[in-house]
Amino acid sequence: MKNLKLSLSALLCMMVLLISCNESDDQQPMLRMETFEYSFNEGQLVGAATAYVGEHPRNLTARMLVEEQPNGMAKITVTLNNTLSGQMYMIHAHDAANPANTPNGTPYNESPNGNVLSAMVTAQGNSAVVEHQATLSYEQIVNNYEGFLVVHDPTQDISTTDLTTYLILGVFAR
Repeated sequence: MKNLKLSLSALLCMMVLLISCNESDDQQPMLRMETFEYSFNEGQLVGAATAYVGEHPRNLTARMLVEEQPNGMAKITVTLNNTLSGQMYMIHAHDAANPANTPNGTPYNESPNGNVLSAMVTAQGNSAVVEHQATLSYEQIVNNYEGFLVVHDPTQDISTTDLTTYLILGVFAR
């Protein structure tokens, strides 16, 4: 009887040890994500003189999801709602800059930053979704990156200096 109790105790200890090892091995690190909402460019960011001028319906909105990847980098997903079906939308990140130091007085560097986000997407129905793997970390994107999210009007010529052609103009990941 004593051997049976000892054997049962040993078996119970082994089972507890085995279960606790399996639980810790299967746990994945908690990856972070954050969502940011953007409204139509009515001049709210830089001033009334930069409000959109054009024929695109003014109900366009954007949602940006920034997801931490297992390697610490960031995946950025942008969803546009109330798009024009079949139209190609250019979506970029532009690094913030002092307007006194840019060629055309813009509050950002006029070349898009492809390390953060530079993509184009064709709308299917009234929405469009694009994913981009950034070369910056999640931490850098959501806490340190200073820039702007820009969505260009697909019905106008692309301009990186005329803010009145931007459908969406917002602070990036804020």
